Amino acid sequence: MNELLQQLTNFDAAMPSLRTALFYMLLAFVLSKPLAWVYIWTHHGASYSRSFVHALVLLAMIVTLVMLAIGDSMARAFGLFGALALIRFRTPIKDSRDTVFLFLSVAIGITTGVQNTMLAIVGTSVSLLVATYMFSVRFGERIDSDAVVRFTQEGDNTDGEGRLIQVLRHYCKAFTLISMRDGRKPTTLDVSYQVMLREPESHRALITDLHQVPGVGNVNLLMTNAHEEV
Repeated sequence: MNELLQQLTNFDAAMPSLRTALFYMLLAFVLSKPLAWVYIWTHHGASYSRSFVHALVLLAMIVTLVMLAIGDSMARAFGLFGALALIRFRTPIKDSRDTVFLFLSVAIGITTGVQNTMLAIVGTSVSLLVATYMFSVRFGERIDSDAVVRFTQEGDNTDGEGRLIQVLRHYCKAFTLISMRDGRKPTTLDVSYQVMLREPESHRALITDLHQVPGVGNVNLLMTNAHEEV
């Protein structure tokens, strides 16, 4: 037992002390928690994963541990690089924004691991403030609403064709026919239009009016931030 305690308290001169290692591991944890909170608050879409949030915190601490172990030793750096190269991460990241948060978690680990407390705190704080600001002001969000309208249409209904164009012109700034193919019935067509709505809130009215067009049925509206299907 005494030998074990002696090994825990006696380090190589080039290695950080136990107190130093615990301090910077704790600092990485403290800085990565706000990172995880901002990610949770600003995330949108169906790709949210609780395990990814945990990974953001743990990754910063692990990178800190690796950087502390490397120190100024090139031999340790090459050795750890070879060991980590054996690990293959095959989890796909669908959202590029998730990749940015992963990079920031790694940056927290690197800056705390090299014991640059000022850079770690300032860099993390500024990055999270910018991410929060862009989310709050909806930076990059388009005012116009893009959508795809899909429906079935009777192939020999000329009156319905004119009424259909009138409805689209009323609700849409622009619309483009993107596909037309034979439907399940010999007399019907499956039609798809790319549309830009004048008002995003008018999508329900558009669906209702399309159902009133002679020969039109099974209307399906796919929007960027919503999915309406009737």
